[in-house]
Amino acid sequence: MSITEAELFKGVSQRFVTRIANASDELKYKANAVIFKRGEEASHFYVLVAGDVHAELGTAESTLAVNKPGEVFGWSALVAPYVYTATARCVKDTRVIKISRDLIEEVIEEHPAEGLAVLKNLAAIIAGRLRYAYQQLVPEA
Repeated sequence: MSITEAELFKGVSQRFVTRIANASDELKYKANAVIFKRGEEASHFYVLVAGDVHAELGTAESTLAVNKPGEVFGWSALVAPYVYTATARCVKDTRVIKISRDLIEEVIEEHPAEGLAVLKNLAAIIAGRLRYAYQQLVPEA
């Protein structure tokens, strides 16, 4: 999995994604490691390369699994007030790409048309997560 396959970067040029990839870090975490905690300042977001991360809101019933390469988590770094809304815990050994908010904002300013595509993708990701949360709260009859 490369960053070019990330759901957040669909529809943007190779130039845009390469700029981000060259300034990002690939990190490895062991099972049960915490990547970030709910309530912390959100200055980075993450793209899953391999593994399984659970975004925990506080209870087992309010957990979202991030386990498909290319999925984005920690998107609170891209939305004010820039505070993580969940704790990201690795369920098994995991590899991620860590991307800073400052970097993505800089690249969006340099390439506003592609930045708009990224923001539309982000809105779709957030909407999908909200739909999932609503289904957990009010299961269909």
